[in-house]
Amino acid sequence: MIADEIFLLYTADKGGVFAQYRQFAVTGAVVADLILAQRVELDGRKDPRLALLDSRPVGHPAHDAMLEYLHERIVGKGKQVKLSQLLGVRSLKLEERTGRALHDAGILGLVDAKLGGLVGPKFPMENPLPEQHLRARLAHVLRGGEPGPADAVELSILKGTSTMHRILRDEVRGMSRKEVKVAIESLETRGDIGPAIKRAIDMLVTAVMAPVFVGVVTASG
Repeated sequence: MIADEIFLLYTADKGGVFAQYRQFAVTGAVVADLILAQRVELDGRKDPRLALLDSRPVGHPAHDAMLEYLHERIVGKGKQVKLSQLLGVRSLKLEERTGRALHDAGILGLVDAKLGGLVGPKFPMENPLPEQHLRARLAHVLRGGEPGPADAVELSILKGTSTMHRILRDEVRGMSRKEVKVAIESLETRGDIGPAIKRAIDMLVTAVMAPVFVGVVTASG
């Protein structure tokens, strides 16, 4: 799952958050997974609404929580759900659900929340091989390898949240920022991504970037 891989990239080996905007990145990744699984789709508006195509569980706690939320809102209450709204729904606990799924898979450890939940759970690394393989795959794509949809989503999210050089520091060593930018922009012409997936990626990244931009403006103001 893209969400699992994004969580690994944004989580430090000791289990805490390694890079900011993890919540937005994981939420965008969950939506991307559901689009690829043909469970949801986005309309063409500037702030796209989600259409629920199939609410059956996919077997991942974060994705199933999202599907249940969308079913309740769209089918149960007849409401529209904007992509931008999902980024702020902390009650879904997508980060924690994703971390626990990786814990159950034996990839991450688990240090439970403390102080009544004021200090969230941590997920220290237990099996580094999956993340090592992921990083090698992304490095290969950045240097000209053929990308898949997951690669395009993950690299676009990293670029959109301005965390590329922090998270993939070793993988982009020797590449200028311009070279990295060109490599990501060329993803749509490499591999079998397709225009529909490219459009969905663009909308996802735009939605993820919006709160990032607001945070930057607020901090600088």
